[in-house]
Amino acid sequence: MKVVTIGRNPGNNVVINDPLVGRNHCQIIQDDYGKFSLVDNNSTNGTFVNGQRRQGQICLNPSDIVRIGNTNLPWMSYFAGSTVGGGATMISPGGGGGGYSPPPPPQTMPPTYLWQSIVVTILCCWPFGIPAIVNASRVQKRFMEGNYSGAEQASSSAKTWSIVSLVLGIIILIIYIIYYVIVGAAMFMG
Repeated sequence: MKVVTIGRNPGNNVVINDPLVGRNHCQIIQDDYGKFSLVDNNSTNGTFVNGQRRQGQICLNPSDIVRIGNTNLPWMSYFAGSTVGGGATMISPGGGGGGYSPPPPPQTMPPTYLWQSIVVTILCCWPFGIPAIVNASRVQKRFMEGNYSGAEQASSSAKTWSIVSLVLGIIILIIYIIYYVIVGAAMFMG
């Protein structure tokens, strides 16, 4: 059995200089039968496999993409013999250990539309502003989890609900103005 420890602590087999990575973030284990598993050590920011946050111990397939912090790990290369039982491999975001440079996230975070959602909820039409706020609050969480399409979807929904709330708020305001003009004219006439 081979165990590769990963984290910020210099005592790990793979050291990642990233503030989002815990001191002893996770382990990747290869059992005597050649099967791989990943164990998250209750890290604060989580360990992601194929974009999904994982906790506890899970089985890994060679094609799985493991990400912790801002780093996608070339985890299969750790079992080539150079890092297990030997010196530590150093990885820093933007830099590289052993010629490896982790790729940046595939996209920038989409806009959250949070302040717009709050404004239209307060000033326009709150029943439609609340879903805007809910979706706006999901954008950053999904993006940080690596769920980029989910972040885009939440951003789009927040924008749509904000626009709906604004339009309905304007329509309601126009109806009130027309109503009070008619009522005022009726009172003036008679």
